[in-house]
Amino acid sequence: MLLHMFYDCVSFLISDNTLHRWLMEQAVHQKPLKRSNFHEVAERSMNESLRILENKDWSLEMKSGDDIITSTKLPTIGKIFKYEGVVDIPPEKINNKLFYDVEETPEWSKSIAKANVVETIDKNINVVYFVSANHCFVSSRDFVHLRAWKKKDDAIIHTSFSITHPKVPPNSTYIRAEHRLNTFILRPYKGDPSRTHLVWLMQVCLKGWMSQSITDQVVTYGMTDQMKDIRSL
Repeated sequence: MLLHMFYDCVSFLISDNTLHRWLMEQAVHQKPLKRSNFHEVAERSMNESLRILENKDWSLEMKSGDDIITSTKLPTIGKIFKYEGVVDIPPEKINNKLFYDVEETPEWSKSIAKANVVETIDKNINVVYFVSANHCFVSSRDFVHLRAWKKKDDAIIHTSFSITHPKVPPNSTYIRAEHRLNTFILRPYKGDPSRTHLVWLMQVCLKGWMSQSITDQVVTYGMTDQMKDIRSL
């Protein structure tokens, strides 16, 4: 009962355009990237993701069967979550669905309401605008991601992170949230190309009235739901 009253109160406040614009302004504080820097920054994100994986200090957040979610804290990024599990889909199919068929994501993912390619840089890099679906007491947010992927040895590294882009400025409809890190590392499972050993690193700031501590408490449930959707493919 109290949760519903709280949600109704927040929803009422968020519907006020003046307050909503103020919340948006607090959410967006990134400098625009130059198009010429996209490759460099994407490569840096991939390398940083691989370095984070080498961190030995991971704490268990959730375990369900063979699926494990752990977390670690880094001074410059904050709390990072790592999902690790096996998916009965080949790595290439998962990557193609996430990257090339991204505009179809709302058809299979309950967490995404809209996905539009804003700009295609080349066959491995693009910019995408996402709108998340309402979930529990979290209203829809929008995101602008620079996304890239590459093959490294037997792995596909698929990374995305929030940027600002002139074609999709913040608007009065949604609070602009951000991912500082959102990377999938896809490998054939024990030499079986029909299955994938999937590692997912993620850090998100939902902004608005959601404090980072509250956000961190619900991330594991969001990751679990998203993996169910990926498995539905």
